[in-house]
Order: sequence, then structure tokens, then C-alpha cells
Amino acid sequence: MPSRLTLYGGVGEIGGNKFLLEDKGVRVLLDFGTGFADGAEFFDGNISPRTVNGAGDLFEFGLLPQIQGLYSEKALQNTRMKYGSAEVDAIVLSHYHSDHAGRIAYTDPKIPVYCGETTSLIHEAYSDSKSSPLDDHEIRRFRTGARFRVGPMEFIPVHVDHSIPGTYGFVVHMSEGTMAYTGDFRFHGRAGAMTLDFVEAARREKPGTLLTEGTRVGQGDGKSGMSEKAVLEEARRLVGGSEALVFSSFRGNDVDRVNTFFEACEGSGRRLVVSMRVANLLEKLKVDRKLRVPRVGKDVDVYVKRKKTGGIDDSDYYKWERRFLDRGVTAAEVRRRQRGYFLHLETWDFPELIDIKPRRGGTYIHSATEAFNEEGEKEEAVVKNWVRHVGFRYAQLHASGHAPEDGVFTLVDRVGAAKVVPIHTEHPESFALRSRRSGRKVEVPVKGRPVDIGA
Repeated sequence: MPSRLTLYGGVGEIGGNKFLLEDKGVRVLLDFGTGFADGAEFFDGNISPRTVNGAGDLFEFGLLPQIQGLYSEKALQNTRMKYGSAEVDAIVLSHYHSDHAGRIAYTDPKIPVYCGETTSLIHEAYSDSKSSPLDDHEIRRFRTGARFRVGPMEFIPVHVDHSIPGTYGFVVHMSEGTMAYTGDFRFHGRAGAMTLDFVEAARREKPGTLLTEGTRVGQGDGKSGMSEKAVLEEARRLVGGSEALVFSSFRGNDVDRVNTFFEACEGSGRRLVVSMRVANLLEKLKVDRKLRVPRVGKDVDVYVKRKKTGGIDDSDYYKWERRFLDRGVTAAEVRRRQRGYFLHLETWDFPELIDIKPRRGGTYIHSATEAFNEEGEKEEAVVKNWVRHVGFRYAQLHASGHAPEDGVFTLVDRVGAAKVVPIHTEHPESFALRSRRSGRKVEVPVKGRPVDIGA
């Protein structure tokens, strides 16, 4: 069998990366994620796939590929597929975002997962509340440049900058050629130089095929979009200029954004207050010597929400949460010192505002990508209704986790692969148009159709 790549997700869509590498009978999955629009025609906030049916509801609508020897016995209950011994040798994970890792929960736990050391720490934090898709799998860790082999395939992981720490691209040497996979990347974050490290490492290995994300390609934004440095500058202005509470619902595992808002609070008389889940993550990550994270209790405080009528009882909380209870900030304390806090609230915790009773005139910072589909627009409308209800100013302030179009094609040109396979994009045709000027071959992928890696 030739060295080949089959794409089962991330084809003509953003997210949902699922790529199967095969070489001399060895099979490895590169990522196994959930698509942002997976089954949107059939499932929404009210209708969800039945967990009691394992993978069956997802198979029904083609949301998971029917690959023999991939899924757990539990996932295959009530389906036509029969459970057998694992026929996939490994899953290699680029980073912890659900559009790359979310479907690993359905796979056979006998299949080991290779991931970066930082990703393994993030997994541990989520696993504390029994919500990690990597639970039950053997975790095999790597860092930049530490090559590892799965059968005849040699993987060279190299860090890239993205909106979650521990993100990697890979160069993969196979028996019939070399390919590179970017994962998700950008140049404009706090660690943009790491993406340049990947570009140079990939260029040196001379891959014949480049598998590259193109999230923002074809969106008409060219070089536009804020850098993380610009987010910090504007955040300082907003935080310093508000005479009431400031709150935001930024993604808690975006450590760059946690650091940005922590720094925005410095010198303003405010304390950044994060959820217990984020505090737990920060405490896990502090052992990573390559990361700088705020210290819980010293640099940032922890918000403790009550889980029942009447007050706080240890028995209502996970064991890992209990260590924060006696040093946390409650709704009553935020209510008393509104000018003194920048509060991180996940959107599902917005009802906490009813207890906090914020004074009118504060600021809400929407620090996420603006809605790109109907479901996102509905969620954004609900958020704006809450902001309007409490009489706050709504500010959009975000740096994308993905490179703009010019950045993507700069990477493509520098790596210099003869063939480019665009993934994680709604506009693969834009790569084909660009190739006419560069002379580079672009293979627009088709879901389920193999791509030869070539020499």
C-alpha cells in the first residue's frame, strides 16, 4: 500500500479535522475533532445526539467515519458496526481544541494518544471534572523537536502560535515521501515566533505535501485583525476608563488572553477574577517552565458560585474545587467592590449577574470571534440582551487564533512544498486560484478520498 492520507473531516469546513495516515499497514489518525457545523441541520441546543446510542446517531448523519477498529465497545453499542481489536495504531493530536480533539471520546481507549506536554496538563485539568475526551487513553507526551515513531512513520513535532498553549504542527516522514501538517497557527499572538520555527523546520525537511489550515482564507480580511498586543492596549483603556464592574466571557484556556487581561488590570486598582475551572487550569500549567501564567491567589482571584439555595457547602463541589472555597470571591463581594474587579464569566454563568446586581455604566468585553453562523448569531443576541439588561457598554475585543489570508500564503510559500492540500477552510478554491500565480499544485480534498503523499 502506498503512503497515503485520507481526510474524513476538515474538508470544506472550519474544524472537524480527522486525517488518517497509512503506511505499510500502520494507521495513524492526525486529530479527531468535532466540526463547528457538525449536524447543524439536525441538531441544535434543544436536539442533541443521544449519548445512550453511542456513536449511532453520529453515524446516521455521516458525522463520524465508519472506520473499522477505531471505536470503543461502548461507542458501537446499538450500531451495525461490530467491536473488534484496535486497527488504528495511534492518534496524534495537534492541540486540545474540540474541533481537533472532541471526537476522541468515541475511540477505543486501547489506542494511545500522542500529544504535547502542555496539552496533557490541560487534559488533566478537564479530567478533574470528568470532561476530557482523552480520558481512559494512554497519553504519550512530546515536545518540540523530540522525534517519535509509529511504525514506519517518523513524526517531528514543532510548536506553533495559537489561541491555546501547547499547539503543534508536524513534519511526517513516510516510506514514500514527506508531508507537513500545520495544525492551527498564527503569527500575531504573543508567541508568533514559534510559528516561524515551524516554518523553518518544515522547509528544512523538504516536504512534498503540505496540509495547511486556511480558516480566514477567502474571508476578505487580507492582513486585517488585531494582534494580541493591540488587544492589551485597548483592554487597558477600557479597564482604566470604567467606573463600574468590567466583565468578559473570553475562552478560559486561552492563556494569552488570561495574561492580557491580567496585565490590563495591573495599575488600574482591579483584580482579575477567574472561574474555578480556569483557576484549576492555571495551577496545572504553572509546572510548565515554558509558560508564564498568573498565580492563583497572588495575581488573580477565584470566583466561587453557589450551587444550591442558602449558601456554600463543601459537599456540593468536586474535590478539586473545594480548595478554592475558602479563598474565593463570591457574588456578594463582587457586588460590594465592583470598581475593584474584572470578572471572567462563562456565558452559561451569566445568571450570576442577578446575584451580583452590577451598577449600570460598566463594561462588557466580548473577547471571542464574532458569530459566523445562525446559531452563533442567536447566542450573541442573548449575550447582548444580558449586557443591555444590566446597562453595560458592549465592546468587541479579540485577536484571532488563526493567521489572515496573507499569513497563510506566506507560510505556504516559505515551506515550499510541491503540493498543497487546504483543510480547515470554507474556501479551498482560493488556494487553487492562488496556485495559478505560483505554479504550485493544489489538491482540493474530497472527504473519504485518499491523497498520495508522493516522493
